[in-house]
Amino acid sequence: MYRLFAVLFVVYIPFSQSLSGHDDLDEHADRREPPRFPPAIILPALSGPKPWSAKPVLDDPDRFQIAIVTDHTGGHRPGVWMKAVERLNHLRPSFVMSVGDLIEGYSEDPQRIDAEWREFLGFIDKMQMRFFFVAGNHDVSNPKMHEIWRKHFGTEWYSFDYKGAHFICLSSEDTTDQIGAEQLRWLEDDLRKHETARWTLLFLHKPLWVTAERELAAGNPDSTNWKRVEAMLGNRPHTVFAGHVHHYVQFDRNGMKYYHLATTGGSSQLRGLDYGEFDHVVWLTMEKDGPTVANLLLDGIVLPDAVTERGIARFRDFLTKTRIEIAPILVDDDAGVSQGRIDLRLTNQFDLPIEVSAQIAGLPLRGLTVSPAALTLKAAAGETREVAVDIQFSEVIAFQHLAETLLTARIRAVGGDRPLTAERTIPVVIDKRYPCPPAPSALVLDGDLAEWANLSLATGNTPLLLGPREQWQGPTDASLRFSTAFDDRHIYVAAEIIDDSLRAGDQVQIRFDVRPIDARKADPRLGNGTYSLTIPAPVAADTKGSRTTVTGNPASAAANVFAIRTDSGWRLEASLPITALVQAQGDWRGFQMTPILADVDNNNEKPVELVWRGTADVHKRNVNYGQFVRSRD
Repeated sequence: MYRLFAVLFVVYIPFSQSLSGHDDLDEHADRREPPRFPPAIILPALSGPKPWSAKPVLDDPDRFQIAIVTDHTGGHRPGVWMKAVERLNHLRPSFVMSVGDLIEGYSEDPQRIDAEWREFLGFIDKMQMRFFFVAGNHDVSNPKMHEIWRKHFGTEWYSFDYKGAHFICLSSEDTTDQIGAEQLRWLEDDLRKHETARWTLLFLHKPLWVTAERELAAGNPDSTNWKRVEAMLGNRPHTVFAGHVHHYVQFDRNGMKYYHLATTGGSSQLRGLDYGEFDHVVWLTMEKDGPTVANLLLDGIVLPDAVTERGIARFRDFLTKTRIEIAPILVDDDAGVSQGRIDLRLTNQFDLPIEVSAQIAGLPLRGLTVSPAALTLKAAAGETREVAVDIQFSEVIAFQHLAETLLTARIRAVGGDRPLTAERTIPVVIDKRYPCPPAPSALVLDGDLAEWANLSLATGNTPLLLGPREQWQGPTDASLRFSTAFDDRHIYVAAEIIDDSLRAGDQVQIRFDVRPIDARKADPRLGNGTYSLTIPAPVAADTKGSRTTVTGNPASAAANVFAIRTDSGWRLEASLPITALVQAQGDWRGFQMTPILADVDNNNEKPVELVWRGTADVHKRNVNYGQFVRSRD
């Protein structure tokens, strides 16, 4: 009978040799008794085969394990951070690093900021090993928060050493999206003093290398100063960790690994590995030849190359080149919908065949018939396929009861080395149709609206009012009637405005959203693909034609405008280049639009705004804008 002896050997290094700048990391290190056994595993002497492998025992005294946690905020999900703390207490890393965004922040209220830090420090109190703080934009978003950070933690950048490795904690908020001059001077001096470190580990909140590379590629200077940091690092072995973006990617830069991490309870859609979206902590083991990294999910372990630049680029290519479009159900009846057809189109510009299975949800069930109930589509590479779904109700359903109708589609690439799948939820637009007809061939911008057959769209008796609503005395005080038209070069808008007293500040603002309808519905915020045209009233009697600017993204353009006074107010005609609409949609189908009439009744008073269609958030979102559809008639 042979015995196998297992001996646990632990070496304690005095604090001054392990972590400079904090003399309490191991307060009792010098009181430990020396080990009574040699630092090795003791095995029995056996002849013949051995019941163990010939691999070495990983007991190098310079090896250590640490954990890295990432973003906790941006709409944190309660319980996730404490779950991570509990797991780390079981895993027993030497200590825990962070990459910032530890509190929600973005406040100048000291009591609120202190309350958030007290809550977070309560979490840290339950962590059984040391925790190192790094400042994120949520933590130091304004001067007051910088002040409170310094009160709690002192410096916003610092370094320390542990077992021959040099740790550097930087601030990417010095100022916002930048490493400032003072920090750069400190870093240069720090790196010079620690040039013999066996490895350098950098921690900061924002992945500034991404911003720097994007700016330089566009021909702009590097405002982040990250390239200066890389020049200081030179050829010394190093690894960089950042957070902020809430999805994980491993980068290769100058032969070194850079990481931006996902979340540890911060806001995330948690769509999985292909998106780099998961809650995790990073487990880092320092070896003689550098660190090895694994991502520890709360229910598993993910290797560091699970999402690489090449892999995520392929996945994004898959997402970008597989497009699902749903034609809106737009009807002329103001009352609602009794029947309609939903047209689904799959465009596959990816290099593999694509399969889609989809279902429609959110339709009222009263007398509903859907055919077919489940949708399937297949498209070869470079192919476009379509399918139609007929819906019918036993009674007319009001538009507001159809607002939550959604199509959920699961997309799969067929073939390839690694399965690519994605899920998309697309709102189905069911709304009133406003036709945008062809413009009359004799149309001239002169304020004479005789060419316009019917200005049928009007603010009416009960418009949405913004601002000092009490100033509005009814349609005879201020109101608007308008119509639209198009040709192959322009979108036209004509309007007649009733205004009992023209004053400076009276104007019409026209908001356009020219994105494809699925994009407009999925993200109603006014950003890329949205435009605004502001037309001031002709307060001076001789004001007539002018050119003004249509502002928006991705570019601005000039619009021709003609405004003329009338006995009851004023009229306008405007032509806007159709370029942005064609660029956004190609063979365009329609757009969303609403005019907003601003009326000033008394000098030095704010105008009241009359919104044709929209919400109180009309200047920020396209919700309830009119759906204009190109008419061929």
